[in-house]
Amino acid sequence: MTARFSLIPGKTRGHRPRLQMLCMTLLIVSILTACSKTSTRADTTRGRELYEFHCAPCHETPPPDLLKEPPQLKGLFNSKALPSGAPATDEQVRMVIVEGLRTMPAFQGRLQEPEIRDLIAYLHKM
Repeated sequence: MTARFSLIPGKTRGHRPRLQMLCMTLLIVSILTACSKTSTRADTTRGRELYEFHCAPCHETPPPDLLKEPPQLKGLFNSKALPSGAPATDEQVRMVIVEGLRTMPAFQGRLQEPEIRDLIAYLHKM
């Protein structure tokens, strides 16, 4: 007797449907895992584009009407502390980007989490 299977519930016999279901589940899990790894990896090229669009206008060539000149971000992670005195960590930089600090505006709602990751990855390379 051979095992037969069907996509109609209740019309299956044998272990073959379970094996197929297991294989499909493993395939879906492996695809989702691969996609999530790709989406969490920081993209420094995209980070550079984001930096040039959002950060460089003030941090590279500050507008003359600013009361205080924003700090240069080149080599930001080369020291132990940020210009604010806070530790130079990814989480601290992320907090400043999201919440803003003093005259720097908050970018919450303007940048998505993957974009913030890409931007921080680029700041590490500067």
